[in-house]
Amino acid sequence: MQRLLFMLRLWAWCERFAYTEFSLEEAMSYLHIRSYRPEDAPQLHHVYYTSIHQSCRNDYTQAQLDGWAPKAFDPVCWGKILEGLMPRVVEWKGQLVAYADLQKDGLISHFFVHGDWQGKGIGKRLLRHLEDRAFEKNLPEVSSFISISAQPFFLAHGFTLDHTLSTEVRGQWIENALLRKRILPPSPL
Repeated sequence: MQRLLFMLRLWAWCERFAYTEFSLEEAMSYLHIRSYRPEDAPQLHHVYYTSIHQSCRNDYTQAQLDGWAPKAFDPVCWGKILEGLMPRVVEWKGQLVAYADLQKDGLISHFFVHGDWQGKGIGKRLLRHLEDRAFEKNLPEVSSFISISAQPFFLAHGFTLDHTLSTEVRGQWIENALLRKRILPPSPL
């Protein structure tokens, strides 16, 4: 069963690039991590929405997903949130596929990869980028409040569980956990 699921995922991923003439390594070379710009806000809401609704659907109810990431959003309010976060944005050939922020105290408030782009190494690359920035800023650690669904990714990348909690968002209680990671010198690519 695991092999079948792997083959189906691989086929779906290959189908996405069926009409391109480059390898996975070449495709990854098109990734660019840059600073947030105000015109990114609508695309980043789409990244946020698909990340939550596609990757978290097995761990949360539809009501929780809708409370956490409603489809309708206030562009002005969303823009202000992003301006406050000043995230790093991952762009692939003009398409925004992920974003994350790193606050002065080492908190990663948002870390989202578009639902269609998960499992392709983008999150790993973005996390490495944030950790390198944390090292440059002499931060001893990074931390983040992580969903049940994303915990395996962060634990696999050296984070440790501090404690679990529930947070109320738009009338829905969302289970998550505070995870932390000590910052070491940047790793080579």
